Amino acid sequence: MNIIERPDPQWGDLSFALHNILPYANDLALEASEMLNNIIHHLGLCLKSEDYAPGALYWGKQLHQYLDLKYALPKQTRVSLAKVFWELTTAPGMDATMVEFFALTCRRLVKKKDLIGREDLILPWRPLYDILERTLFPKNRQRALLSESKRMLKIVWLAEDAQRLFPAEAPLEILEEFLPKMSTSNLPELLKAQSYLATFLPTSIESGMDPREWLPAVFRLWSMVVQSTEFDRNFLALVGRVAVDNIGVKDMFTQSQIRTVFAAGLSALNLPVGKGQRSNAVDSQGGTSHSAISRSGMRMITFVMFIINTINPVTEKESPESSTLAHLAELIQATESFYHPSNYGKWSYVLALFLEALARDYLERWNKEKLPKCKTPQEYRLTTELNKRFVETVRGVTYQLMFSKDQRAVATNQKTLRYLAWIEPSLIIPGVLERAYPSLESLTESHRTTSVISALGALAVPMLNRDHYPQGGKHLAPLLHLTVPGVDMNDPVKTWYTLLFVTSMVSTVPIRDLTEMGSAGFEWGGIDIDMLDAEDTVDLELEDSSRKASTADFEEWLMKFLRRVILMFENYPDTSQGAKKDQVERSVTATISYCFESLFQQLSPKLYDMTTKLVIDLVESAPLSNAENAMGTFISCWAGADSKNAMARLFPTLDRQIRSELEHGASSVPSLTHSHLNRDDSLHYYQTLLDRLIGCSDLLSHKAELISLIKLMTEKCQDRRGYKLAAKAVCSALSGLLVIAPMDLRSHEPSRWNDPAFMSESHNHWGTLGTPGTEAINWHVPSQDEINFAIELIDTFHVPAMERLRDLMTSTMLEGKQLAIDICKSLTMVKAVIASMVTLVEDDGDSPASKTSDDAASVQPLKRIESGYCLTDLSDPRTNKVRKIRAETGKLLHELMTFFQTKREDDVVNIKIVVKAARVFLSDHGVDSNTFDNSKKGHDFLKDMHKIPGLKKVYPRFMRCRRASLQLLLRLKINSFGRAKTEMHDSLMLDLTELSLSQYTDVRKKSQLALIKAVKCYQGAKNLVLPILLKSLESSNTDFERIKGALYLLNAKAFALPCLRDWRFAPEYILRLCTAHHADKPSVQTLVRKCFMEYIMNLTNASFKTLISSKFGDTIHQFIELHSLQFDPDTLSRSSSKTNNRRLNNIKAYDNLVLSLTELVQDESLHWRYQTMAMSFLELLMRPEIPCSREIAEFETKSLLSEMPTVRRIALSSLSITMVNIKVRTYAQGDPYSLIIRKASNPLKRIVTLPDTIPDDFTWEYLKASVTEINYDHPESSLMDDSTSTGWLAWPRSYKAYLPRTETFVMPEVDAESRPAFDYLEQFFGQELFWEKHIEYVAQEPVRGERHDSFSTEQARLYKSIFGLWEDKFLDVIVLPLTKLCAKADDKNSQRTAAELMGGLIRGSKHWKKSGLDRMWTVLTPLLKKAFQQCTPDSLLYWERFVKYCCHSRDPRRVLPLITLIFNTPLDKDSTAAFSESKNLFFTRAALVSFSWRVSLLTPALREDCLHHATHPYKQVREILGHVINELFQLASHPSYKSVDAFLKDQKALGGASSPMIEQMDEKSAHQVAELVKNLEKWRVERPPAVQGASDYTNASKTVLAWVYQALTGFRVLSTYGVVLPLVPEIFQMQDIPDDQDLQQLATLSLLQLGRFVYPAGMVPTLVDMFCKILKESTSWHVRNNVLPVVQIFFYNNLYSMDVQMMVKVMDAVSGMLLDPQIEVRQLAASTLSGIVRCSQRAATQTLISHFKKLLLSTPLPARNKRDRSLPKEALPEGYSEAVVKRHAGVLGLSCLLEAFPYDVPQWMPEAMVFLAKYFSDPPPISTTVKKTFGDFKRTHQDTWHEDQKHFDPEQLEVLSDMLISPSYYA
Repeated sequence: MNIIERPDPQWGDLSFALHNILPYANDLALEASEMLNNIIHHLGLCLKSEDYAPGALYWGKQLHQYLDLKYALPKQTRVSLAKVFWELTTAPGMDATMVEFFALTCRRLVKKKDLIGREDLILPWRPLYDILERTLFPKNRQRALLSESKRMLKIVWLAEDAQRLFPAEAPLEILEEFLPKMSTSNLPELLKAQSYLATFLPTSIESGMDPREWLPAVFRLWSMVVQSTEFDRNFLALVGRVAVDNIGVKDMFTQSQIRTVFAAGLSALNLPVGKGQRSNAVDSQGGTSHSAISRSGMRMITFVMFIINTINPVTEKESPESSTLAHLAELIQATESFYHPSNYGKWSYVLALFLEALARDYLERWNKEKLPKCKTPQEYRLTTELNKRFVETVRGVTYQLMFSKDQRAVATNQKTLRYLAWIEPSLIIPGVLERAYPSLESLTESHRTTSVISALGALAVPMLNRDHYPQGGKHLAPLLHLTVPGVDMNDPVKTWYTLLFVTSMVSTVPIRDLTEMGSAGFEWGGIDIDMLDAEDTVDLELEDSSRKASTADFEEWLMKFLRRVILMFENYPDTSQGAKKDQVERSVTATISYCFESLFQQLSPKLYDMTTKLVIDLVESAPLSNAENAMGTFISCWAGADSKNAMARLFPTLDRQIRSELEHGASSVPSLTHSHLNRDDSLHYYQTLLDRLIGCSDLLSHKAELISLIKLMTEKCQDRRGYKLAAKAVCSALSGLLVIAPMDLRSHEPSRWNDPAFMSESHNHWGTLGTPGTEAINWHVPSQDEINFAIELIDTFHVPAMERLRDLMTSTMLEGKQLAIDICKSLTMVKAVIASMVTLVEDDGDSPASKTSDDAASVQPLKRIESGYCLTDLSDPRTNKVRKIRAETGKLLHELMTFFQTKREDDVVNIKIVVKAARVFLSDHGVDSNTFDNSKKGHDFLKDMHKIPGLKKVYPRFMRCRRASLQLLLRLKINSFGRAKTEMHDSLMLDLTELSLSQYTDVRKKSQLALIKAVKCYQGAKNLVLPILLKSLESSNTDFERIKGALYLLNAKAFALPCLRDWRFAPEYILRLCTAHHADKPSVQTLVRKCFMEYIMNLTNASFKTLISSKFGDTIHQFIELHSLQFDPDTLSRSSSKTNNRRLNNIKAYDNLVLSLTELVQDESLHWRYQTMAMSFLELLMRPEIPCSREIAEFETKSLLSEMPTVRRIALSSLSITMVNIKVRTYAQGDPYSLIIRKASNPLKRIVTLPDTIPDDFTWEYLKASVTEINYDHPESSLMDDSTSTGWLAWPRSYKAYLPRTETFVMPEVDAESRPAFDYLEQFFGQELFWEKHIEYVAQEPVRGERHDSFSTEQARLYKSIFGLWEDKFLDVIVLPLTKLCAKADDKNSQRTAAELMGGLIRGSKHWKKSGLDRMWTVLTPLLKKAFQQCTPDSLLYWERFVKYCCHSRDPRRVLPLITLIFNTPLDKDSTAAFSESKNLFFTRAALVSFSWRVSLLTPALREDCLHHATHPYKQVREILGHVINELFQLASHPSYKSVDAFLKDQKALGGASSPMIEQMDEKSAHQVAELVKNLEKWRVERPPAVQGASDYTNASKTVLAWVYQALTGFRVLSTYGVVLPLVPEIFQMQDIPDDQDLQQLATLSLLQLGRFVYPAGMVPTLVDMFCKILKESTSWHVRNNVLPVVQIFFYNNLYSMDVQMMVKVMDAVSGMLLDPQIEVRQLAASTLSGIVRCSQRAATQTLISHFKKLLLSTPLPARNKRDRSLPKEALPEGYSEAVVKRHAGVLGLSCLLEAFPYDVPQWMPEAMVFLAKYFSDPPPISTTVKKTFGDFKRTHQDTWHEDQKHFDPEQLEVLSDMLISPSYYA
């Protein structure tokens, strides 16, 4: 056989094995090279002629198909293709949908590291960054189209996979690009820069820069931002990637860095410790603009990558206590209680995913490191010792999750168990079995039983594999027996899992009795056999004999199992019970199919004979009509295992039963529909069994009998179901004869299966795995006899049925229902045969239509690939005969559809059958796409069940056979697409199109589905159908059903895409949608709106020209040179001219469309809703490279004054775009690149390049300049930088700035082509009438639903555009309306409009001359002053938003008068107007937030003033004052390193040490805080009682708390630590103010937030000391009580920042509180201590037990005299109260240790509990605590008590039972 040879290694990873096992492998040798050469040749032609769509796009898709077929690419070809697709992805002007596809293709080519490396290919990073930046972050007025931004995700994926191929200088360039953009003053910009950094930065040590150079800087940045999930996610992804890319590099991470990552990982689990989980409030401030480039997915997945890839034997040996595994053990210990089934919640699934990811990544790394090509140094690879430690670390919690109440967690945990069993089976499998046997034997707890069965199913292969776990095999028989009761129709879920379990177990185990003498010699010895000590070795001989002996039980189990399944069939619900029951039944039936397919194949001949007898008895007994489908599945699985004998044994029985039923009158009543009467159920039952039997059997020896029986059924069956099943039998027979499929899925290949010697030892091969290509597959390939028999069946049934149909169409004898029934009968047969003869011949016996499409040169039908069609020899008469029959069938279908449309339009039943037949005829060429998709889903499900991470394609044999079968189907599926049409196909598709527009809904739906499938298979089919659909939308058409059909099809993806991207159809579609107002039926209108919304959501604004850079040209040239491509000059010139013509036609179509839409929107008769649709289209179609016409400008301005709010809204937006486009065209000066990327450079723009060494005072000078008036005499000295991040962290090499515009500076002339529109707009905006009318509309009350009642940036942008283009030309025109608006202080809408107009004016004045600016501020300053003074609570929000809008991304010098106005308004403590005092603070905050550190030189006086007013009497003022003070402190610090390099070096030098930058404040700030603390202490002492009113202390405290809470809930830390820590003791004092509840609540909230906040490791000791000091020294028990919950949360959140000494210190301080005289403090201290012990300090348990026992034993309780009740109460004996406190402390101490282990029973616990029981009779509160402790113990251990009680001896159990059993009322 001429099979494919194993290729040269440079061809990469070719799954050639898949091809060699295909039955026609000898025909595949040349296919790959032919296919690849064809793709390369045509792709080269398309590139040369600039035909990117459809040309390059089509051949890119063919390349994907080539790769799907698992053919290899030579390395050179892969590299050259990757370069080409990289250039196509980054070419300016490329359509976003094509960019997405090219990026996906490029990613597929470069993704696999072992196929392409840095030595082969270097790719530039900046083009990807440019395309992301311009698409995702355009100017506000050039808003990104939704469809374009969502397509950028593929670019991000490409960047992630290609970053290892960036040049050596890239890491530094990327750091220098993004680090200077990171500033905590602007969270959205910070997250955006960080997302870019995490996406682009290469992380391998070979990338040109050692990650250790920049990692300290990354960790420092990480410590600057807290409480942001997004920030953590991005940096976790980055460090996770560093760990993966640098396994085996010593000391890649420092110890403090590893602890930081673990702290972030602990936070990522988001467990509810303390009060509530962390909210994402910080992330909501960051906006969503960066989300397209941010990491998606869960943080813990990248955290797991980090953990697994930083484990190495060297560190584990050198410092085991600080190794990654030690940290992981700490993490698991801290979170252990959350895994328990009793403690479940939304975190259970997250924890299950965490464990699964840990086990999966560990196993993957372990397996990869065993491969010969692994590059990790030997000493850094995982070892068996580490495997054991790892499995022991996660084993306990994995067992706990087995029984979780969250089903998703249970399902995920099964994978974890399987992965762990592959790592270290002896540590996992015994534990699972230990839990399984009791659960399976009791069967009372359904939940546990299901969990156990599913877990065992997951462990089947690792447990049975002899080489992996020799002890597992002997458990097979007992487990199979124990799970038989799991098959139970009352519990479908358990049944489902049981069947999956049986399949997993038997699919790798031949079911045969290997013992000579029954079951003698095998006795089940119980679970103890598996429990080996570490030094024991497995006795293989004993294990093998136990395995072999256990096979004697198979026979008994098999019969028991089959009878149980049959019993379930008998109890199946009746199919008439409703859809839900039917759904459950279908799910179980599908699993039965999967289970019995494996089971019957695995049986020995002897056992198979036994099942045969059972099957025949079953069929001969009463029919199980309710389980018809399940029985059919059962029979087909049974027959498939032995196709020769099955037919011989069962066919006679079924033949007899069917004939008997027909003789007795079954199916004798004619019908057109399925009858629900039960009279024919038995016949249908036997017919179903027959159908399933012949589909899996060898039919040649029963030809005559089969034909006779089917003939009889065809003649006699009159009811719909009867003749349908008769036709189905023909279909099954043909499919069985003609299909190529694996004949067996057994666990061993045929040569071994039939070898008695091998099979006698088969128990040693249970659970074996292999790789594809290592086995021989026994294929069923149609023999000549089978083909002949198939043709005979077609002649016997199909040809007569066709003739009958032709007769019926011309018949005048029959009519009405009888005619319909007769047609239906013949039609059903024809449809069945069409569906089953698809693999006989390849074509439809017709030559392709002569018409070729416009794209024929670049898009050609690919040569059909070899797929195993039966008849391919055109000289064979049979081939021509079948082709003729196919052609005749196609003609008949066309005639039938014409007949039904003209004469029997109402015969819906038959039309639906014809449509289905036409669908199969057109789209099914070997495999239907649904069949393929279902096969693929099934294969993927099984693959997921059996996949071993790190091992490529290692599966049990049945999986490998399924994979080969799927490859066969894939080849057939590929052949179904891209076919050449014939005229017959055209006529059929046109018929389907007409039926898709039918009056009958049912017919429409079926025809539409058929048509959508059909058009995907033929080239040019969409172009055939679309004109008809578009014509149906014409306004002359009043057939609304037809319009509905057309709209539904046009909204389907197959037709929507050409309407979106093909300019031959797009204009007409858009115009038809906009004129569909004539169809006023509501359902049609709904569809129109849906189509419109879908269209604009997916519209991409592509340029008509793609720019080819010189680099792209070189790449194309190299590609052509490398592959020695030569093109015929004629072909090349034809292709180029076609491409050029297509472009010119597109531009023409675009121009015509814009013209038509412009005319349409001006049509007075057009309904307003359609007018807005047309306007929306016009707006979306605007682009800078096409100048705006005067007509459009006129219409937009007219619409701006429309009475319809929606029309005004769209006009507002499109006018802004028009003006931006005029600006871009003016600045571009005709440069095509600027027009295509929609960005043009302002003449005032300058790039400021900084010197290599900048002066020390550079930053101070920059800040000083930021708030100094502009020097217009020397404009170069006043360059304005509109960014707030420049220089904040580090100075970049260069930054963008603008020159102030002097009077003499000349701006460029307006673009000539835009001049008419510009002049018209100038004249229009200069009219006072326009402004009056426009302002009147805008100042109206907002219409509900139209827009929110808030400051509208859209309105402001319009004004900005106007004043930006025409500068101060209209200033005089707007002064009067603006003054009027500002005067209406009480009308909030007038105030809103004034704010919007002024905001637009100020922002539009960015590049005005000085004279214009002076005029503007002269007008605005008094107006603003008045507006701010008269501002009301209703209008405050507008004016605050106005300030933010004016200041956002602006150099402070541009708005200095506004800043001066805001900052120079003093506070007045004595004022009685709270609102007027607070409103200016709102404006101040808005300005500070916008400018941040840029105005820090203006703030010292402001800060003094605010702190001076901290005691302000009004709450309203205090709250906002706290916010302002926080902002003032936050903006004071800015690292401002001289360069990125200086920042990197400084952080590297610091290493993990504390940074003064973060933890310390400047001297002045520190002094101000210290002063404030002193004042608070003083005011507290002087505080009068609350009755006398608020004091300075309470006022100042509330201001401070507002400030502290704001700081602690934010993300910035630079000034937070220095401010908050000195205030903490004072805040605890505030909590102790009994007569001011507001103050107490505020203090409590702030303290809880303090506990949750993240602290750098250097600060944790300070906090620990502070907490311990307060606990020990505070005189107020309230304060001591309030510290404890904070300590608990703080301890958990900072677990990884504390060393043992600190932990012990905290524990000592907390345990000291157990002796507190106040009971509340003691109880809370016990709960806190319990949490601390549970989290980390388990080693201290013994010491604590001894301490508490000693305390109890050394504290006797003084005796009290027995009191006479008649006498007065006596005083307590001396020392009694102290003794009670001490004893209570001891009891609380012991009880809190018991609580620390709620679900375990450690060794010390039984004795401690018995000891504690002695204090049951002590006086309260001691006895109360003891009772509660035992009650809690009972509650938390009741689920596992049957196991836990084994830890107690009988005496202890007796004591315990007395304590745990409640006293009986009757005792």
